[in-house]
Amino acid sequence: MINNCMKKICGLTTLPITIKSFMLGNLNYMADNGYKAYVISQPGEILQKEHLGKVQFIPLLIKHGNVSPLEVLKTIWTLYKIFKKERFDIIQYATSNAALYASIAGWMARVPVRIYCQWGISYTDFHGVYLWFYKLMEKITCIFSTSVQPDSPSNLKFSIQEGLYKASKGHVLLNGSATGVDLTKYDCSMKKRWNKDIRDMYSVPQDSFVFGFVGRLVPEKGINELLEAFLSINGEKIYLFLVGPVEKNRLDSVLLTKAKDHPCVIFTGSVPNAAKYHAAFDFLVLPSYREGFGMTVVEAAALATPSIISRINGPTDFVQDEYNGLICEVKSTESLKNKMEQALRLSKDEKEILSQNAYQLVKTKFDSTMFKQEFLKNREYLLLLSKK
Repeated sequence: MINNCMKKICGLTTLPITIKSFMLGNLNYMADNGYKAYVISQPGEILQKEHLGKVQFIPLLIKHGNVSPLEVLKTIWTLYKIFKKERFDIIQYATSNAALYASIAGWMARVPVRIYCQWGISYTDFHGVYLWFYKLMEKITCIFSTSVQPDSPSNLKFSIQEGLYKASKGHVLLNGSATGVDLTKYDCSMKKRWNKDIRDMYSVPQDSFVFGFVGRLVPEKGINELLEAFLSINGEKIYLFLVGPVEKNRLDSVLLTKAKDHPCVIFTGSVPNAAKYHAAFDFLVLPSYREGFGMTVVEAAALATPSIISRINGPTDFVQDEYNGLICEVKSTESLKNKMEQALRLSKDEKEILSQNAYQLVKTKFDSTMFKQEFLKNREYLLLLSKK
């Protein structure tokens, strides 16, 4: 191990929830191993001191979505001043806007190691000027980074083919994902209890078949297709849980109204412990248009819940059709409906095989303990490399 007693590492994203979900665990592990660890994002209750552990928080309003050129320059300049003051050895950043600003500011401040955590590629289903603009943003971020770390092998391959960066600059940590899965939090031994608790809470019979989605309820997650497919399925005691915030103005209003009126569609809103809901599902459904890795699929698998996913980069690095889950075609309601009906037809033994295959894959290749060890090893290697 290199002498790292005074080394400083900082993680940046736009939103506090991303910091909490995907960075704090690894950064606290770095702090346990002699680093001073920091995070920068928008202020929020979720990053209060009791949630941070040994990580220090620097609040900064980093806007997401459409931002004026003046605001872009102002944010880059603010980050540059922070980087010059703190003299970080390593910065790592994710989400489109925050990554663009941090990569440029980090280059200006001569931060030795600048890691772009490429947790998804935003432009893959865009067209026209949007495709051109967001691809340009992605490429600029990669240029100003010393290392790019996509969270799936398929997105690494896609990025190299797209000319976003050379193969020598890209690297997937361990077997992929942003952080691995905490198997003490997603505790499979609690599945039966959590399954009963959640189903009882929503008055869902124990012998029902439950499909579930966890995440933001937005079109690019395939929610319109999911609602349309579910509403067209015939059968008794078939339920759909939608776990996460609804962005009403973006979803099909007719489908949303029908779903809210349906007695077997349950909108839970945001929940404090998604693990319990994964345990209540027979199948997770993620018909997304694009993903980085699709952590919700791996989290479900940690509770021996198989998934139906769309055929996109990221989730297909984990799910093999009819081995540990099912795969439908992207943006196809008919294909999704067929896979959901296939899931309904599975015998108990057939479903158990999918469930156990999914669980064993997580247990052997995606344990967050192994990921943290690889994370530390990689950061130390990149620091050594920067000194040559």
